Amino acid sequence: MIRLRFRKDVVTELCNLLQAELELQTWVRTALSVAFKVTITLNFYATGSFQAATADMCNILQFSAYTSTREVTDALYRRRADYISSPMNRDKQLEWQTAFLCKVKGIIDCTHVSLRAPQQTPEQFGNRKGFVSLNVQLICDHNRKIIQVEGRFPGSSHDSFILRQNRVPRLFTGLNEDCGWLLGDKGYALSTWLMNPLHNLRNVVQHAYNENLTVIRTIIEHTIGILKQRFHCQDHSGGVLQYPSEHLSIFVVVRYMLHNLAIKRVHPLEDEAAVAPVEEEEKEQNAGGQPCRRRRRHRDPAREA
Repeated sequence: MIRLRFRKDVVTELCNLLQAELELQTWVRTALSVAFKVTITLNFYATGSFQAATADMCNILQFSAYTSTREVTDALYRRRADYISSPMNRDKQLEWQTAFLCKVKGIIDCTHVSLRAPQQTPEQFGNRKGFVSLNVQLICDHNRKIIQVEGRFPGSSHDSFILRQNRVPRLFTGLNEDCGWLLGDKGYALSTWLMNPLHNLRNVVQHAYNENLTVIRTIIEHTIGILKQRFHCQDHSGGVLQYPSEHLSIFVVVRYMLHNLAIKRVHPLEDEAAVAPVEEEEKEQNAGGQPCRRRRRHRDPAREA
């Protein structure tokens, strides 16, 4: 099960969860079992290659691996609300406040997931790093659990634009104004519910604020590093994913669901402690249009706690 990045008990839990939905009502002896389909899917997520899946799964056809992966992914996606959510209740807020020593609800950032260049408007998916991608927004809490994900925007979209176009701002306004803050980098604009680094620092207090914010933000950088280590299909080491952008968005959400399941079952990667925080290349422009300097690496506060 090392190849799948999940323990046997977690794989069994997924099989039981999807058994009724995926079990085929057929007498065909060659029909793939639910356990086989789940294993194929996890193998694909871990390697990013159908070729590796077909070699490991008794030389099944690549098309069978593809259809199995789609079936399992779609079934898990329909359960996304059970694994990725952002509760606003008071008990959860107190937990975050105790962990961060302030009213921080989560940490926000974006990461690029490569994909096949679409036939229509391919220029929209080209990012500043020179490859075609989706720009995926994610918010994590102090435990590195993903509490929100937005994976439908092309790679050319700026992080602040993605934030404005989804439902996150509405979660912190109106009746929820006192629920806490998000921490972002210089790519986001300062607001009553989003804190970012200060510019033109003038005193020790401002320097200390920036330093503390940067230290806390290493949590999401380390989370992105873990995601890429657990799911090589995200870092395209197994090759660029051959899916349309709308399908790839579903795959992204499901992988983050599985990440949360691993956290819930206390199932870290064997070498998770050695995973370095992944610093996405600093945004070319911040929310005010000024160039941003590259961030420094900092210690991981969650591991020092």
